[in-house]
Amino acid sequence: MRGGKRERQRREASGTCVPARSVGTMVAMVFAAGVVVITLGTGVRLVRAESPDYLRIACDYADAMIAQGRDTYGSEHSPLFAEALDRSTMRMLEGDALKKVEAIPREPWGVRPHDRMISGGNPQHCENLYQVLYALAELTGKSRYAEEADRSLEFFFKHCQSPATGLFWWGEHAGWDFHGEKPIDKPAGKTHEFYRPWVLWQQSWRLAPEACRRFALGLWEHQIGNHETGDFSRHAAIDAHAPGADAPYARHGGFYIETWAAAYEKTGEEVFLHAIESVLDGLERARLREGGYLIGGSKRNGGRRDHDLSLAVSLGNAAATVPAALAAKLRGVATTNDEIFAKSFAGAGGAGLWSNAYGGSPLAGVADVWMLRYRQVGSDVYRRAVVDAADRYRTSKINLGEPLWPGTVGSAVLLMLNAHELTGEKKYLDAADRFAQEGVRLFLADGRPLPKASHMHDHYEAVTNGDTLMLAFLRLWQVRNRPEAKLEWIGCDR
Repeated sequence: MRGGKRERQRREASGTCVPARSVGTMVAMVFAAGVVVITLGTGVRLVRAESPDYLRIACDYADAMIAQGRDTYGSEHSPLFAEALDRSTMRMLEGDALKKVEAIPREPWGVRPHDRMISGGNPQHCENLYQVLYALAELTGKSRYAEEADRSLEFFFKHCQSPATGLFWWGEHAGWDFHGEKPIDKPAGKTHEFYRPWVLWQQSWRLAPEACRRFALGLWEHQIGNHETGDFSRHAAIDAHAPGADAPYARHGGFYIETWAAAYEKTGEEVFLHAIESVLDGLERARLREGGYLIGGSKRNGGRRDHDLSLAVSLGNAAATVPAALAAKLRGVATTNDEIFAKSFAGAGGAGLWSNAYGGSPLAGVADVWMLRYRQVGSDVYRRAVVDAADRYRTSKINLGEPLWPGTVGSAVLLMLNAHELTGEKKYLDAADRFAQEGVRLFLADGRPLPKASHMHDHYEAVTNGDTLMLAFLRLWQVRNRPEAKLEWIGCDR
C-alpha cells in the first residue's frame, strides 16, 4: 500500500494525469466537483477536498474531445473538433435536442444565431482547446496531446481553404460542415471575419506552410479593398474576390498585421511588409484625421474612439519579427495608444462584470488585454488598471440572473492570476480558486467532462468559450503546482 501511495505521489509530482486507482479493497476517486469518494469494503465515505483537481479536469476535457468530440460524421471522417455536442451522448446535436438549441434567442444568450457552427467545426472558436492540448503535452509528458492538436490543425489548413481566395472557412461567421464535407451553408456562411486573433501561427506554419502563405496573400488581396489607402472591411467573401473598404476596424487591422508579420518571418517576402504598412497608415489616418479608430458600423456613420489596445498588443507582437525601421513604426503607433489610454483611464468602472451581450465584453476580458500590453511595455498604468479590475471582481458575487458563459468565469480566473503575478498577494490566488470552484459547480457539477454552454444550457458549444475556462483551470494548477514550468500562454480572447 505504501508503494502504491509513493507511485501515486510520484505521478502527481510529475504532472501526469492520475486515474482512479484500486489499492487492495480501497478505491479513491476525485471527482470534478472536488468530492473525494472513498470506498472501504462495503462502506462509502464522502470527503470534501480543499479544491478540485484542476489538472484532472483539464485532462478529462481534452481526453473526451480527442476520443469522442471529433468529426466522425458524413462520408469523410477527420480529426477536426466539433463545435457543439450533447454532453450526455458526446455526439453532435440532433432531433429535439438540436431544435431546442437552435431556438436559443440572441439575447441574453449573447450569440447571434447565424454566428453559430452547430453542424460542424471552426478552429477560431476553439483556439484555447489547442492551447490546452499543447500545454498538457508539456505538463504531463504525454506527447499525444500535442500530436492530436497537430492532426486537427493540419487537416483544417490543408482541406478547408478556398481555392478562389486562399481564405479559410473559419472565423466569426464561417465553418466546416461535418455531414457534407463542405463549408457550412447558413446566413453569412461565406463571409470571412476574424473571430479573434489567430495566435497559433508558429504551429500552423510548421504543419502547413503553403496553406498559411496562401492565406496571408489572400488576406491582402481579397480582404483589403483599397491597397493605396489601406482601407478595408472586416467582412470579405471567402469564395470570390469581393473585398470592401468601408469598415476598417482597428482590432481587425491588428489581426491582419500579426498574420503578415508571421508570414514575413517565414518567407521574407516583401509583399507582407507592404501590406502591414498600408493598413497601419490607413488606421493612423483614421485616428488622426477621421475622428478616431472605427469600432462599429461603417466609415459613413460608425462609432469611433481615440485608442485601441488590442491593436497596440498586435503591433507589439508584430514588431518582433519585421525589419527594424518598420518595427519602430509599429511600436511608435502602439506607444501613442498607450499614452492616450494613460490620460483617459480613470479606474476600472463602466464595463459589466458578467454580461455576455453581443458586441460587449465583461471587464475581466478587457483587463486581460491590459495585462497583455503590460507584459509588452511594463507600464504602471496597466498594472494599476489590472489590479483595480481584479479588486472589483474579488469582492463581487457572480450574477446568475442571465445565461453565464464558462469563458466569462475563465476570464475572471485568469484576471485573478494576473493580479497575483503582479502583486504576489495570496488573496488573488485564493480568489482565482474561488471563481474556479464556482466554475466547476456551475458547468461541471454533473461529472461530465465537457462544460455546459452556459449555466442555463446543458449542451456544449465552443462559441461560449468553455476552452477558456479549461485553460484557466490549467493555469491555476500550474501556478500552484509547477510554477517553474515555462509555458507560453497566449491570450486570444480579444
